[in-house]
Amino acid sequence: MSTDGTIYAARIRYTELIQRGEANTTELKIYQSGAQVIPTAATLTALKPDGLGIVQDIAATVEPDGTCLYTFPSNQIPETLPLGEGYLLEWTATISGKQYTFRRTAAVTLRKLYPTVSDIDLIEEYANLDSLRPASLSSYEQYILSAWAEILRKIRNMGIGYEYLVLSPEAFHDSLKHLALYKIFRDFHSALSQSNGRFLDLANEHYANWKREFSSVNMIYDETHKGRSDQPEERTRGRPVIYLTAPSPYRFLKRK
Repeated sequence: MSTDGTIYAARIRYTELIQRGEANTTELKIYQSGAQVIPTAATLTALKPDGLGIVQDIAATVEPDGTCLYTFPSNQIPETLPLGEGYLLEWTATISGKQYTFRRTAAVTLRKLYPTVSDIDLIEEYANLDSLRPASLSSYEQYILSAWAEILRKIRNMGIGYEYLVLSPEAFHDSLKHLALYKIFRDFHSALSQSNGRFLDLANEHYANWKREFSSVNMIYDETHKGRSDQPEERTRGRPVIYLTAPSPYRFLKRK
């Protein structure tokens, strides 16, 4: 790892999810001064929670735009691999003749959680969104994926649980839709360089809706990594209850 003080930014937005028993592709993009950096070479080390390697310093592909890619074949992620947290991906990229190491946490899962919103859901809310979309964009996917990454981080940071154990992705549909619309209208407002206006009003409206919807999420959660819920009639709330006094002892017996 280089220690020359040069700062590079790796675009790591959430914990990498590796689906057990399947081929999995992982990638790394590195930036400096707003531009993507193109390494001359890259390797990947993937470590299990016990520190043993799944792969060790294995050569990765560097795409023409600089994206570093590696695909785990299914036999490297066998069904016997322990499920859960504690995995670590270490990328080593050679840039201008020096090596830089970037780390990313990972989890091995039975399934991944995917977004449930697409352009059709946004246009269902605002029919003229199609005509408002800038010519440089073929869809609003970049806003949806940005909102989805934010939701994945919040699921973990707020102590709700692990995103890959959520069995009801539709529970996040409304919060994802409002957050995507907030990002879209905020961008429209910024592009017009206005201090106020209709787009700002819409952005503020959807931001308030996003916060309300996320705090009221009710999801079905797999607590035991079985791929199903033992008690599907019970749901986990999106926002944990805050007790100002000691909670009743029964609360610790079973997660609600």
